[in-house]
Amino acid sequence: MQDSEFPQLREINQPEKLAQMLRRYLEPALAGNDVHVQSCTIDQVHYKPGGDCRILLAATICRRNGEAAAPQIFFGKLFRSQHGKEIFDSYDQTKLTPPQFGPAMLYIPDWEMVLWAYPNDPNLPGLATMVDADKILALAQAAPEKFGLKHPPAAVNAEMTKYVPGMRCGYIYSMRAGAANNPPYAVYGKAYRGNEGQKAFTLMKQIWESEASQRGDFLLPQPYSYDAERQILWQEALPGQPFAKLAENLPNLPEAASEIGSRLAAFHGTQLQLPLEMTFEFQIEEVRRAVAAIKRTFPDHARACTAVGEKLLTAAARLGPGPVTPVHASFKFSHIFATAQGMAFIDFDGANLGDPGYDLGRFLAHLYKMQAGAKIDAELAAQTAANFCISYNRAAASPVPQERIDWFAASHLIGSQAYKAVKRMNADLVSNLLNIADQLCSP
Repeated sequence: MQDSEFPQLREINQPEKLAQMLRRYLEPALAGNDVHVQSCTIDQVHYKPGGDCRILLAATICRRNGEAAAPQIFFGKLFRSQHGKEIFDSYDQTKLTPPQFGPAMLYIPDWEMVLWAYPNDPNLPGLATMVDADKILALAQAAPEKFGLKHPPAAVNAEMTKYVPGMRCGYIYSMRAGAANNPPYAVYGKAYRGNEGQKAFTLMKQIWESEASQRGDFLLPQPYSYDAERQILWQEALPGQPFAKLAENLPNLPEAASEIGSRLAAFHGTQLQLPLEMTFEFQIEEVRRAVAAIKRTFPDHARACTAVGEKLLTAAARLGPGPVTPVHASFKFSHIFATAQGMAFIDFDGANLGDPGYDLGRFLAHLYKMQAGAKIDAELAAQTAANFCISYNRAAASPVPQERIDWFAASHLIGSQAYKAVKRMNADLVSNLLNIADQLCSP
């Protein structure tokens, strides 16, 4: 991976060098505790050229006295020049939550990297509350209605579902009211940065209250409340299985895709007044930015990526702008749930007005990524895609031509899937994704 802004990424991506660096700076801070950093790996890297670089590290730490090793998560952020040291020195660490091992913050000058030990995250002030089941129990007992409860709970268990460092973190809480044999009630809490939680709650409430939602034409979790002080959104925790896991049961893919297509059409037809963002023009610019970024940062893939990008831009001039509807904006497998009531959609955080092809193409791009990664064969992918598109267009007020859907699918393969695969240096997956995108945008 070549990058002039953060050249230290090459070393950071090497697990042994990462573990050595953590030992060098963490173990001295643990003097007298006889603690050793056994290993360290990168779970997530979030970086785009011109932006910041955030990393989620998972370290395994053990005591030399023979106690079992324990995991510890770190949120790392890379900085340019000496800015990392300035950030580190500016923090009052006495106000941070002490982790299981070591200090709440570390500065690694060799890589100009600052580490926050979980549950500390400079962008998520509610995280320290979310990890503490006793604090959540106290909040739910004081105001049960804000958690969708009729009565105060007597006990709470917490389980983290997903953590995106510096952006958001979700927990499922099993709350039990009354007698110990009463069935638990599941509530989902999500911590946000800045005012994004308030925006997400406002969007979700508007979508939940739409006529189509109340009729059950499409399903989503009920939003309960927003805690502005802690920047946490509380909502229903859907019982069921993510479509991404359902995909393991391959014969069900085409049937499930038919239901998903018709329910997506119902959402697109709500005529909600949302912010205008994911238009056709927006996606054209995304293609341009992705192609430029891949060419600049990953020259080995520049020629193939440029060729597909040129085909997409040529086709865009022919297709022209289309209708504008509400769009989910992150319509991927992990945001679709198989429940007892049917397929439900989650994470409407970024819902807006845009081209309906944006959602259609995003779904298909994830399907084709499964094909590119050899998780499903081309025949099953084609049948699933056909069922999805046919079902959508039968239910949609304004059907979307197949050529337009394929254009959006190819644009997402370039702008999202291929870019991520390149960052992970998976050359075979990149080539497969580019080949599928090329086939989709060929006349």
